[in-house]
Amino acid sequence: MASIARASPFTRGAMRATSATRSSPRHAVARVTAASRAHRSNAVQGLGQLRVGTPRRARVLRRAGADGAAEPSEEKPRFVPAHERTTLSKILPEQLLEGGVLLRDAPEEWRTSFTGFLSFEFMGVRTKDMPGLRVLNIDPPVFTVDDFLSANECDTLTASAEASGGLKVSAIGGAANENIRTSRTVALNSHGLENHPTKKAILNRAEYLLPAVEGLSKDADAFRAPEAGEGKWSFELPQVAHYSGGEYFKAHEDGFPIAVAADKGYQRRATILVYLNDVDEGGETRFEHLGIDVAPKKGKALVFFPSSAACMPDARTLHTATPAKEGHEKWVSQLWIASSTPPVPTPEELEADNKRKAAEAEYAKLPRAQRRAMEKEAAKAAKKKSRDSNGRK
Repeated sequence: MASIARASPFTRGAMRATSATRSSPRHAVARVTAASRAHRSNAVQGLGQLRVGTPRRARVLRRAGADGAAEPSEEKPRFVPAHERTTLSKILPEQLLEGGVLLRDAPEEWRTSFTGFLSFEFMGVRTKDMPGLRVLNIDPPVFTVDDFLSANECDTLTASAEASGGLKVSAIGGAANENIRTSRTVALNSHGLENHPTKKAILNRAEYLLPAVEGLSKDADAFRAPEAGEGKWSFELPQVAHYSGGEYFKAHEDGFPIAVAADKGYQRRATILVYLNDVDEGGETRFEHLGIDVAPKKGKALVFFPSSAACMPDARTLHTATPAKEGHEKWVSQLWIASSTPPVPTPEELEADNKRKAAEAEYAKLPRAQRRAMEKEAAKAAKKKSRDSNGRK
């Protein structure tokens, strides 16, 4: 199992691996899944803990010392990108039971590290004037924002969507439902919903929260799908979904598989899911790998990142819309933010890259002493070239 190689205040130090459990009361904003209650007494104290299986140890090399005996030499662990990681960096179970870490009340170093981590590996997030931002999981990042929409904005959008006549059985990525999802959905670009005030409110607040898309809704092509290498951000059309009692959306990822994203030319980078009503029983958004259930609360936004900054899908964000109990219903609004995938390499670039990788693999097979000697010779040659260049000026 891959481990997180780059330390941070979230992951460094004597953090022990624990299992997470759901056993919280019904009123909790987020609940820990049922696996970890028995282990809560083992949780380390602090702002976060790392949940892993068995961390992979750094590879140990053997080299001959002066006396010919083998001496251990540890390689530095490589940085593992988000889409390859199988580790989770979690907040403490008791913090989750309290509804998450309220970011405004967290120590400054914690806030700085979390927002820096978001910017580096996912998307930058503006936290100023977001007093209700609560962190539910550190890596992969999952957080909620209380009062993202007002009660009136939620009620008017729900009423308009219901009256529009546009609610249809939901499709998935344009494909047939195949019993994966039983809800009904309407896109906010038809049935008189194109200029709904709440649609504008969702886009404006998404732009404030995620500075990368600030001002995007004013662009004429804000909803045009990006093309590979274009360097463009876009909104997918906001939707409203309605779940009657017993309806669901089975476990799924919002991010596209690598081949699908390459074909489309873009990848979903952020999900903003806004709950439009309170659900008394059921209807939670469950993160299958994180041990987190998020209970619907009117006006609250749930935010996570289906893919990394490299446009690679993060399988750890697998989630389920659990059924509301019979006699209850759930209304949500979904907004996905997408960006262009990297440029498609030319055949010449692919060939050059393959040659480079082959050369690196051959170099890695050389004895350590030979590699060091070659590095010294290269450094001398570079220094001589620099001196000669300066002498000709």
